[in-house]
Amino acid sequence: MDKLNRYISFELLFALLFIIAFSLPWLDMGLVKIVGWDIPDIQKKVTKVTNFFSRNKESVYTTYVVYLVPLLSIFSAVLWLSLKKKSARVFLMIAGVLAFAVSLNLFYKLPKYGSGVYLLCATSVLSVVYLIIVFRKKKVQPVIDEDDLLDNPGPDILSER
Repeated sequence: MDKLNRYISFELLFALLFIIAFSLPWLDMGLVKIVGWDIPDIQKKVTKVTNFFSRNKESVYTTYVVYLVPLLSIFSAVLWLSLKKKSARVFLMIAGVLAFAVSLNLFYKLPKYGSGVYLLCATSVLSVVYLIIVFRKKKVQPVIDEDDLLDNPGPDILSER
């Protein structure tokens, strides 16, 4: 992989779009706009209140799983820039699947979706589809027949004659 291809790639674009999606509003209700970075803290506060009045106790720390998406995408970008392509793609695939699960959950729970949820869902779908295509692509190895070697000698043999 040459330097130009390392800095201009779909993998880096998807990692950057995951981070941008967390900076855009996820909940958009007129004057109230909540970005993706604030969702776990707000969910933690709401869970504490509902746990006080409810018999079903939910964990207040399960919402921090949402932070794995930008963390994995940053880690994937660092691996990509350090020329570890396969590891970067695996971490980006995990981030894409997790982001898709988070975006479906947000579409189910939030009353008004912001642009960050739409970008997160679109980026997750596109990144997973792209990475499935990349992982399924087989490396084409040139087939060398022994008969072909005997009929067509290489340049080294021709220069010796």
